[in-house]
Amino acid sequence: MKRIIFFTFLLIVAPGIFAQNWTLKDSGAGLIVVDENSDKPLKIIMRNNIWDLKELAEKEALEGKYNGNQLFAGWIQGPEVKEFLNSKAKPAWMSRYRITYPDGEVFESEPAEFLPSGYSYFGIRKGNNTEGVWKIEWFVLGRDKLQENHVATTVFQTTWGSAGKKDSFSVKASDPD
Repeated sequence: MKRIIFFTFLLIVAPGIFAQNWTLKDSGAGLIVVDENSDKPLKIIMRNNIWDLKELAEKEALEGKYNGNQLFAGWIQGPEVKEFLNSKAKPAWMSRYRITYPDGEVFESEPAEFLPSGYSYFGIRKGNNTEGVWKIEWFVLGRDKLQENHVATTVFQTTWGSAGKKDSFSVKASDPD
């Protein structure tokens, strides 16, 4: 009977001990606070699905200087890094993103480690793409097994000097790789 209880206990507890699960808490695009203290949780100032890039550029949000330290960015939030360390005390999961600009151009980032409080972000740059629909796809990669999972997609629209004029948009399907 003791063996049955012991093996039942192992079956219930072992997956929790050995699994390095990563769970999405939030993702989006908008204004975030960027400072030197990455140990604190991500502070989201504003999220939206339509943005005026002209206004963001004029207020220096694209450089992280809006109201002092606010950046127009894409982000993903998961559990704190200390909750998913591997056997070598390194984060078991990393993130990467793919951004599709309004003109169809695609940029794919290299894998990056999460900040200690469990989020990753990047500053969104306008380049020549000032109006249209943008798409950010987030992927989580297992460091040890090199598996990759698509975990979030954020879609938003930008205008140039005419925020609020558009109130809906459509997203074109992309070709699967």
